[in-house]
Amino acid sequence: MAWLGNPDHSLGYKERLAMIKERAGELAEPARSAFTWIPPDTPVHKADISYWITQPWDNHGGRMTLVGDAAHPMPPCESDASTHFKPLPLTLCSQQPDRGQGLNHCICDVSHLLSALTSILSNQSTLSAAISAYDEEIVPRGGEEVKCSVENGFMLHDWQKVLESPVFRNGFKPMTGHDDAEAKEEEEEEEEERKGVSGHAEVQMKREKEEAAVGKIEVAAH
Repeated sequence: MAWLGNPDHSLGYKERLAMIKERAGELAEPARSAFTWIPPDTPVHKADISYWITQPWDNHGGRMTLVGDAAHPMPPCESDASTHFKPLPLTLCSQQPDRGQGLNHCICDVSHLLSALTSILSNQSTLSAAISAYDEEIVPRGGEEVKCSVENGFMLHDWQKVLESPVFRNGFKPMTGHDDAEAKEEEEEEEEERKGVSGHAEVQMKREKEEAAVGKIEVAAH
């Protein structure tokens, strides 16, 4: 459970659990019961989660690199994405997932790193060149995704912004045809959605559209 606010570091297990149960009273089922039924003697730890915007690092000639959260930690929320490393301004009792992008990008990292190592073992590239190429790809990709993660975390802690999101305003539409009229209508709707949207959110929207298009092609192939 996480919420915006200034964390009280003086609270013990009992006080933290009481705070969780109080806030759980505003949740819908089954989340409400999941929290309110926690046994009274349960230790409740506070997780201080930090993040850093991915920046280039010294790979020592290809002998060192980063993968997964070490390269691009995805926080649930933050106050200033312009700095490289900051703690989260959350009263936080347990970490909430954030769009699954940490795992997705970790899988992407491993795939790219494996390709780099394979090229080294097959003498197609040197250690320094292969790992440097891996680093050059992961840094901008990871940095952009961390910024999107921060932005998304803030949105999910602002109910008014959630209500203004495309899912709440437009709902989920069933797949129809792909004629020109429908394509033009979708284009106009997307243009409306982009109005007032930040650069990071627009990048994410474009990425989700591309993934959805791939999914449609795969369905058609089956």
